[in-house]
Amino acid sequence: MIRPVRRLDAWPAALPAVVGGLALNRLLFEALFPAVWRGRPPAAGAFALLAPLLAVWPWRRLARRTGRLTATLPFLPLLLNLAWLPDPAIDLVRARLAFGAALWLGAALWLGGALWPARRRGRRWLPLVLLWLGAGALYLMTMPGTVGRADTFEFQVVTPALGIAHPTGYPLYLLLGRLLTLLIPLGSPAWRLNVVTMAFGLAALAFACLLAAWLYRNRSDEPRSPYALLAAAALALTPTLWSQAIEAEVYTLHLLLVAAALWWMARLLAMPPAAVPGAARWLPLLLGLALTNHLTSLFLLPPAALTLFWLRRRLPRRPDYWLRLLALFLAPLLLYAYLPLRWAAVNGEPMGADRFVDWVIGGRFQGALRPLEAWRDSARFAVVGRLFLSEWGAVGLALSGAGWLFLTWRRRRVALLALLSAAGFTAYALGYYVPDLAVFLLPAHLVVALGWGAAPLWLTRIGRLPAGPALAHAAGVAALLPLLLAAAGRWPALDRSGADGLIAWGRAVLAQPLPAGAAILADSEKIAPLYYLQQVEAVRPDLEIMVLPDEATYRAALDARLAAGQPVFLARFLPGLESVYHLRSAGPLLEVATGPLGAPPAHLTPTDLAFGDIRLAGYRLEPVSPYDSAQATVTLAWTAPATPTTPLYVYLRWGDPVGGAPLFPGGRHPAGHNYPTVAWRPGEFVLDFYALPRPVLPEATDVALHVAL
Repeated sequence: MIRPVRRLDAWPAALPAVVGGLALNRLLFEALFPAVWRGRPPAAGAFALLAPLLAVWPWRRLARRTGRLTATLPFLPLLLNLAWLPDPAIDLVRARLAFGAALWLGAALWLGGALWPARRRGRRWLPLVLLWLGAGALYLMTMPGTVGRADTFEFQVVTPALGIAHPTGYPLYLLLGRLLTLLIPLGSPAWRLNVVTMAFGLAALAFACLLAAWLYRNRSDEPRSPYALLAAAALALTPTLWSQAIEAEVYTLHLLLVAAALWWMARLLAMPPAAVPGAARWLPLLLGLALTNHLTSLFLLPPAALTLFWLRRRLPRRPDYWLRLLALFLAPLLLYAYLPLRWAAVNGEPMGADRFVDWVIGGRFQGALRPLEAWRDSARFAVVGRLFLSEWGAVGLALSGAGWLFLTWRRRRVALLALLSAAGFTAYALGYYVPDLAVFLLPAHLVVALGWGAAPLWLTRIGRLPAGPALAHAAGVAALLPLLLAAAGRWPALDRSGADGLIAWGRAVLAQPLPAGAAILADSEKIAPLYYLQQVEAVRPDLEIMVLPDEATYRAALDARLAAGQPVFLARFLPGLESVYHLRSAGPLLEVATGPLGAPPAHLTPTDLAFGDIRLAGYRLEPVSPYDSAQATVTLAWTAPATPTTPLYVYLRWGDPVGGAPLFPGGRHPAGHNYPTVAWRPGEFVLDFYALPRPVLPEATDVALHVAL
């Protein structure tokens, strides 16, 4: 029986509310600076007094229903702000993350106290909404708004054009990505695909929450959503899922299908016998879809087979029923027909059976898969162990182990299914010798999160105390704190919101008057913005933009194109050209030509400055660079009547009123450090481009640029 509740009983909740009010005042002061009145004692005192007064009403409402201890718990996370509030140093990331996490945890504990004991089934979707709000805000704040690198760049180019991705093809991700990006009316195609990938990640967290709630239910089959919510939140904070949910990649969809399949297996085992035959048909369909996104979904087959074995007495023994299950499994695999169909459309030739099979099974990566060698290589266990430790820490892994002891005791069959799948994915990671190993462990981290969230349930079993659920809630929040602190430390490394993907650079490069049909040979960094703008936004479709595997291939491609009369530009360094070809800058690109430039371009300002036998014939200075607004650019046009006999270097510095040391202390060879003066031909004009840091000035001022040779 709950005792009558008085206003003064709310003092344990009022104290954290004071901290929350002070934290809100400081956040507003720092965010809206220079509104300095918010930093003065009267404003801080007003916030500190108003917050506890506002906290009394919700505390009393919850306390009447659940008790004073449970009603106080939602306010305790506000004490998280003490980690930064007394610190005079301004750290907006730490402050905002701590304040947001405190509000989120408070809301989670409020839902736990308000909904779980009251058994309000109509509102059980609220934990999922809270999960999506928290994780979605975290991911959106750190999501890049433009093109990425490596596989992310490839998916951002291939998906809008319905092209061919690298093996194993990933047809489900490409087709779903293309469809869902059409439904988002805002942003660039690259950003929209990032958002779709995040949506897959949020859906995966939802299924993780549902699976956890199903695993944690008590003997009256009541889902324990607060603990499930904390387990899903812990999974959302893991750096691997965080990094994969903010850029276009296939692993969030992979995790979604794994979580959905495990959840459905758990549901099947608890269904009444009459419902099992119809519901079991969804399982092979999920497995087939998972295999069209990532082939490691094969490790779901043993748990699925075990599930069907346990259900064998509830399933029809008719051959036609099992044939239908097989057909439902094979039907999604028809999505792989996308590969030969689009291959012919994109490449103008048939894909062929051998290439198709090699593409689907990832033949080019088979050499990295050495499962037997891993069991003889003890270092592999250390590598994979460190990956788990970096995500969860030793305490988190210990909590997960304790939670799985509890779940194995309460839900033996479902626990065996989850642990069997985690063992399969972990064994794969042990035997796969690639640098980006962490992403293949995402399904195993799902299983770790399920055990982590179950650890506080031990407290609900100790003596059947009335305060057991409240203590378990508090323990779950306390266990989440190390992960929140780790997330604050990882934020700068994971935050890609400020990355521009070199899109401004790429637009400015392609806006140059490059000859029609020219070739740009780029490196792995510069290819992303150039190729994305061309293929997705149709900027300069006449150009041939490519990246090649090594210097020998680059040189062969360059020689062949120049011999055929095609203009060639480099967006990478390639040695040994100065003795064979004529080199000159084209903005940040290097033009490689078979003949000299006979006159400086008309857009340069003419000048006639002598540097010994070398003459500066013209220049163009842009105070704000079109390639990077934090820089200025200058293009110089050099010429010499005869080839200089001494290698000379170009030095630049800002003069009065800035002054200072040379911007390139060691000097530069002209034409992007590629064309030494001793390689110049008599009478040719050499264009020489530089990007310079813009000087920081209090007002618009004329600044001299000093040039030395």
